[in-house]
Amino acid sequence: MRAVPHQMREHWMAGIPLLPVAAPVTGRLLSFTVAATEASVPAARHEVAAQLAIWGLSRGSELVHTALLAVSELVTNSVQHAAEASPTTDVAVELDGEHLTLAVHDRHPQLPQPLDVPHLDGSGGWGLRLVETLAAEAGGKTSAPPDADGLGKTVTVRMPLPVLRSAVACSPVAPLSAESPPWS
Repeated sequence: MRAVPHQMREHWMAGIPLLPVAAPVTGRLLSFTVAATEASVPAARHEVAAQLAIWGLSRGSELVHTALLAVSELVTNSVQHAAEASPTTDVAVELDGEHLTLAVHDRHPQLPQPLDVPHLDGSGGWGLRLVETLAAEAGGKTSAPPDADGLGKTVTVRMPLPVLRSAVACSPVAPLSAESPPWS
């Protein structure tokens, strides 16, 4: 899997292969597309972890742990529940001066619903509730607005940065919005 910046995504989606090297990420936004397969879950997590490290966020921090868990759970949900309707899943990560935002998009029309009581047999139902809880504990929030055409959705987790520890986190970048995800 390779990072595909927004401005290059059309070439990939049009079937024109990209060079087999990681594309440079401009600003503090990383967006890429993965196949809706189980192998994409650890690949997406790895890609996000690498980018957060480049941005200077400590791999051992609670924020990074929460972000990586959220990416894993959200991509897993997309693979398990949307793969038939959406053979690819888009992932975006943004760091601005105040927040870390994660967004996972697929083209399945059903909006996610966290279960009040997960499946007791361990077969699932914990992921979205766990992501919501951890985001809330970090002072953040989650949302899942539908696409304008109603045929997909973007699950977004937005968490405040605890303390600005480096210049990387100090310069503002235009935030992601439900109306204009980086892959639209």
